[in-house]
Amino acid sequence: MLEVKGLSVHYGPIHAVKGIDLRIDRGEIVALLGANGAGKTTALKAIVGLLPYAGEVWYESRRLPQGAAEKMARRGLVLVPEGRGILSRMSVEENLWMGAYVRRDRSAVVRDIAGMIERFPILRERRNAPAGLLSGGEQQMLAIARALLARPRLLVLDEPSLGLAPLMVERVFEIVSDLRRTGLTVLLVEQKARQALSVADRAYVIELGRVSAAGPAAELAHGSALADAFLGGER
Repeated sequence: MLEVKGLSVHYGPIHAVKGIDLRIDRGEIVALLGANGAGKTTALKAIVGLLPYAGEVWYESRRLPQGAAEKMARRGLVLVPEGRGILSRMSVEENLWMGAYVRRDRSAVVRDIAGMIERFPILRERRNAPAGLLSGGEQQMLAIARALLARPRLLVLDEPSLGLAPLMVERVFEIVSDLRRTGLTVLLVEQKARQALSVADRAYVIELGRVSAAGPAAELAHGSALADAFLGGER
């Protein structure tokens, strides 16, 4: 479904991503893991069209043009960004409507918003409140619900657990696990390696802009020497 070949990204003289390859098959959850500053979010932004890059990104058998993030959303590649990207002055319900901006089936959007409010009960309780008044965890629920309203075929989650309390981190990973049962394809970018590996099918570990290990999630969790050395601090 998604294939990345030789992806390379520079910030001026800084070579942040150094020729990485990765693949995501339809229906998989694939984790992209690494410490802060490893290059995983930079790689992600290039893949979804937010940064210039060298290399190739193929999505559903088409090579993606650079700088076409909105077109990618219309084709089903939808990003939940690091920091959530909610519209803080708008209400929860207005944020949900913004998630469906690429759609033209208004009556179906109304039904889908009602479904999201049922799926995430905290949103029902706060639907008329300004989104900026929600807690970090509530905002993450809103960000995921908003992205799902775009009816993604590939959902990209960038650090969804960042800055959340432990109970809310657990809830986020429960949601990701639930998405597996719907058959949705997910690219999960995370620092919390152990939790991410518990819900992923496969994973790539990025270190200093390069893929240092890759393979089935269960295999990485229990460790080859390289992956275990990199992830061992989270045991």
